[in-house]
Amino acid sequence: MTATRQVRMAPDEMTIVLPGTWTRVPLDDPDTTTAFVKRLVKRQVGTADRLARARRDTVQDLVANAGQAVGIGVHTYLMSLEILPGVPFPAALLFLDVDWPDESHGARDAGDLEAALAAGFEDAELGEARFGAFARRTELVEQQVGDETLLTLRLEYVVPYPDGSRVLLARANVPNIPHPEPFALLFNEIIDSISFPAPEPSVAAEPRA
Repeated sequence: MTATRQVRMAPDEMTIVLPGTWTRVPLDDPDTTTAFVKRLVKRQVGTADRLARARRDTVQDLVANAGQAVGIGVHTYLMSLEILPGVPFPAALLFLDVDWPDESHGARDAGDLEAALAAGFEDAELGEARFGAFARRTELVEQQVGDETLLTLRLEYVVPYPDGSRVLLARANVPNIPHPEPFALLFNEIIDSISFPAPEPSVAAEPRA
Protein backbone atom coordinates (compact mmCIF):
# COMPACT_ATOMS: atom_id res chain seq x y z
CA MET A 1 0.00 0.00 0.00
CA THR A 2 1.36 3.42 -0.98
CA ALA A 3 1.89 5.78 1.94
CA THR A 4 0.05 9.09 1.62
CA ARG A 5 -0.06 12.32 3.53
CA GLN A 6 -2.27 15.36 3.53
CA VAL A 7 -0.58 18.63 2.62
CA ARG A 8 -1.95 22.07 3.38
CA MET A 9 -1.93 24.47 0.45
CA ALA A 10 -2.09 28.22 0.09
CA PRO A 11 -4.32 30.13 0.01
CA ASP A 12 -7.47 29.60 2.06
CA GLU A 13 -6.28 26.48 3.88
CA MET A 14 -6.99 24.03 1.04
CA THR A 15 -5.53 20.53 1.41
CA ILE A 16 -4.44 17.79 -0.96
CA VAL A 17 -3.43 14.15 -0.40
CA LEU A 18 -0.13 13.08 -1.97
CA PRO A 19 1.35 9.59 -2.36
CA GLY A 20 4.98 8.88 -1.51
CA THR A 21 7.42 11.65 -0.58
CA TRP A 22 6.85 15.23 -1.67
CA THR A 23 8.26 18.58 -0.64
CA ARG A 24 6.83 22.07 -0.89
CA VAL A 25 9.16 24.72 -2.29
CA PRO A 26 8.69 28.01 -0.39
CA LEU A 27 7.92 30.97 -2.66
CA ASP A 28 7.87 33.73 -0.04
CA ASP A 29 11.01 35.46 -1.33
CA PRO A 30 14.05 34.56 -3.51
CA ASP A 31 16.46 34.18 -0.58
CA THR A 32 14.19 31.73 1.25
CA THR A 33 13.63 29.75 -1.96
CA THR A 34 17.37 29.56 -2.74
CA ALA A 35 18.30 28.47 0.79
CA PHE A 36 15.64 25.76 0.78
CA VAL A 37 16.65 24.46 -2.66
CA LYS A 38 20.33 24.30 -1.66
CA ARG A 39 19.49 22.19 1.40
CA LEU A 40 17.20 19.96 -0.63
CA VAL A 41 19.72 19.36 -3.41
CA LYS A 42 22.53 18.65 -0.96
CA ARG A 43 20.34 16.07 0.76
CA GLN A 44 19.20 14.43 -2.47
CA VAL A 45 22.40 14.60 -4.54
CA GLY A 46 25.01 14.19 -1.81
CA THR A 47 27.99 16.23 -0.67
CA ALA A 48 30.86 14.56 -2.57
CA ASP A 49 33.20 16.99 -4.32
CA ARG A 50 32.71 15.23 -7.67
CA LEU A 51 29.01 16.12 -7.51
CA ALA A 52 29.61 19.85 -6.99
CA ARG A 53 28.74 20.78 -10.56
CA ALA A 54 25.61 18.62 -10.53
CA ARG A 55 24.49 20.28 -7.30
CA ARG A 56 25.16 23.76 -8.66
CA ASP A 57 23.33 23.12 -11.95
CA THR A 58 20.37 21.54 -10.16
CA VAL A 59 20.10 24.44 -7.71
CA GLN A 60 20.19 26.96 -10.55
CA ASP A 61 17.51 25.10 -12.50
CA LEU A 62 15.17 24.72 -9.53
CA VAL A 63 15.58 28.33 -8.38
CA ALA A 64 14.94 29.53 -11.94
CA ASN A 65 11.82 27.35 -12.17
CA ALA A 66 10.57 28.71 -8.85
CA GLY A 67 11.16 32.28 -10.01
CA GLN A 68 9.21 31.65 -13.20
CA ALA A 69 6.42 30.09 -11.15
CA VAL A 70 6.17 33.17 -8.95
CA GLY A 71 6.13 35.32 -12.07
CA ILE A 72 2.94 33.68 -13.34
CA GLY A 73 1.21 33.77 -9.95
CA VAL A 74 1.87 30.26 -8.58
CA HIS A 75 1.08 30.09 -4.85
CA THR A 76 1.89 26.41 -4.20
CA TYR A 77 4.88 24.56 -5.71
CA LEU A 78 5.11 20.85 -4.88
CA MET A 79 7.90 18.47 -5.95
CA SER A 80 7.82 14.71 -5.65
CA LEU A 81 10.94 12.88 -4.54
CA GLU A 82 9.63 9.30 -4.35
CA ILE A 83 6.33 7.76 -5.37
CA LEU A 84 7.18 4.63 -3.33
CA PRO A 85 10.01 4.03 -0.85
CA GLY A 86 13.19 3.74 -2.90
CA VAL A 87 11.44 4.58 -6.19
CA PRO A 88 12.49 8.06 -7.40
CA PHE A 89 9.71 9.99 -9.07
CA PRO A 90 10.71 13.50 -10.16
CA ALA A 91 7.58 15.50 -10.90
CA ALA A 92 6.32 19.01 -10.24
CA LEU A 93 2.81 20.11 -9.33
CA LEU A 94 2.05 23.83 -9.37
CA PHE A 95 -1.10 25.69 -8.34
CA LEU A 96 -2.30 29.19 -9.18
CA ASP A 97 -5.61 31.06 -9.16
CA VAL A 98 -7.05 32.66 -12.30
CA ASP A 99 -10.24 34.45 -13.27
CA TRP A 100 -12.94 32.79 -15.34
CA PRO A 101 -12.73 33.49 -19.09
CA ASP A 102 -15.34 35.92 -20.38
CA GLU A 103 -17.06 33.05 -22.20
CA SER A 104 -17.80 31.39 -18.84
CA HIS A 105 -19.52 34.29 -17.12
CA GLY A 106 -23.10 33.57 -18.22
CA ALA A 107 -23.09 29.95 -17.01
CA ARG A 108 -21.03 30.82 -13.93
CA ASP A 109 -23.46 33.57 -12.92
CA ALA A 110 -26.30 31.06 -13.33
CA GLY A 111 -24.50 28.68 -10.95
CA ASP A 112 -23.76 26.02 -13.58
CA LEU A 113 -20.01 25.49 -13.10
CA GLU A 114 -19.84 22.51 -15.46
CA ALA A 115 -21.33 24.56 -18.27
CA ALA A 116 -18.97 27.41 -17.36
CA LEU A 117 -16.01 25.07 -17.75
CA ALA A 118 -17.30 23.82 -21.10
CA ALA A 119 -17.78 27.37 -22.37
CA GLY A 120 -14.50 28.79 -21.13
CA PHE A 121 -12.18 25.84 -21.72
CA GLU A 122 -13.42 24.30 -24.97
CA ASP A 123 -10.10 22.54 -25.67
CA ALA A 124 -10.23 20.62 -22.37
CA GLU A 125 -12.05 17.42 -21.44
CA LEU A 126 -14.53 17.54 -18.58
CA GLY A 127 -14.43 15.21 -15.61
CA GLU A 128 -16.10 14.74 -12.25
CA ALA A 129 -14.35 14.71 -8.86
CA ARG A 130 -15.49 14.69 -5.25
CA PHE A 131 -15.67 18.48 -5.26
CA GLY A 132 -17.61 18.62 -8.55
CA ALA A 133 -16.76 19.21 -12.21
CA PHE A 134 -13.28 19.97 -13.48
CA ALA A 135 -11.57 20.29 -16.86
CA ARG A 136 -8.28 18.75 -17.96
CA ARG A 137 -5.79 19.38 -20.74
CA THR A 138 -3.19 16.72 -21.59
CA GLU A 139 0.05 17.04 -23.56
CA LEU A 140 2.57 14.27 -24.24
CA VAL A 141 6.03 15.31 -25.45
CA GLU A 142 8.46 12.81 -27.00
CA GLN A 143 12.22 13.28 -26.96
CA GLN A 144 14.61 10.95 -28.76
CA VAL A 145 17.88 10.32 -26.91
CA GLY A 146 19.94 7.86 -28.92
CA ASP A 147 17.82 4.76 -29.39
CA GLU A 148 15.57 5.63 -26.45
CA THR A 149 12.34 7.60 -26.59
CA LEU A 150 11.67 9.64 -23.45
CA LEU A 151 8.14 10.81 -22.67
CA THR A 152 7.12 13.87 -20.68
CA LEU A 153 3.51 14.13 -19.55
CA ARG A 154 2.05 17.58 -18.96
CA LEU A 155 -1.35 17.96 -17.37
CA GLU A 156 -3.40 21.03 -16.56
CA TYR A 157 -6.48 20.78 -14.37
CA VAL A 158 -9.06 23.56 -14.12
CA VAL A 159 -10.88 23.32 -10.78
CA PRO A 160 -13.65 25.80 -9.90
CA TYR A 161 -13.70 27.16 -6.38
CA PRO A 162 -16.93 26.03 -4.71
CA ASP A 163 -18.34 29.56 -4.62
CA GLY A 164 -17.63 29.99 -8.33
CA SER A 165 -15.56 33.14 -7.74
CA ARG A 166 -12.47 31.92 -9.63
CA VAL A 167 -10.71 28.76 -10.76
CA LEU A 168 -7.71 26.88 -9.44
CA LEU A 169 -5.21 25.80 -12.11
CA ALA A 170 -3.10 22.74 -11.27
CA ARG A 171 -0.20 22.07 -13.63
CA ALA A 172 1.71 18.80 -13.45
CA ASN A 173 4.95 18.04 -15.28
CA VAL A 174 6.09 14.40 -15.25
CA PRO A 175 9.32 13.74 -17.19
CA ASN A 176 11.01 10.54 -18.37
CA ILE A 177 8.15 8.08 -18.05
CA PRO A 178 7.70 4.82 -20.00
CA HIS A 179 3.91 5.09 -20.42
CA PRO A 180 1.56 8.02 -19.71
CA GLU A 181 -1.60 6.18 -18.66
CA PRO A 182 -0.74 5.14 -15.08
CA PHE A 183 0.67 8.57 -14.30
CA ALA A 184 -2.37 10.35 -15.74
CA LEU A 185 -4.60 8.19 -13.54
CA LEU A 186 -2.39 8.90 -10.52
CA PHE A 187 -2.70 12.66 -10.96
CA ASN A 188 -6.44 12.34 -11.48
CA GLU A 189 -6.58 10.75 -8.02
CA ILE A 190 -4.34 13.44 -6.55
CA ILE A 191 -6.56 16.22 -7.92
CA ASP A 192 -9.65 14.36 -6.71
CA SER A 193 -8.24 14.58 -3.17
CA ILE A 194 -8.34 18.40 -3.07
CA SER A 195 -10.44 19.66 -0.17
CA PHE A 196 -11.63 23.24 0.02
CA PRO A 197 -12.29 24.84 3.40
CA ALA A 198 -15.87 24.76 4.55
CA PRO A 199 -17.62 28.11 4.11
CA GLU A 200 -18.06 30.10 7.27
CA PRO A 201 -21.63 29.91 8.57
CA SER A 202 -23.59 33.07 8.01
CA VAL A 203 -24.68 34.94 11.12
CA ALA A 204 -28.34 35.86 11.17
CA ALA A 205 -29.07 39.42 12.13
CA GLU A 206 -30.60 39.84 15.56
CA PRO A 207 -34.15 41.19 15.54
CA ARG A 208 -34.48 44.77 16.58
CA ALA A 209 -36.04 45.45 19.93
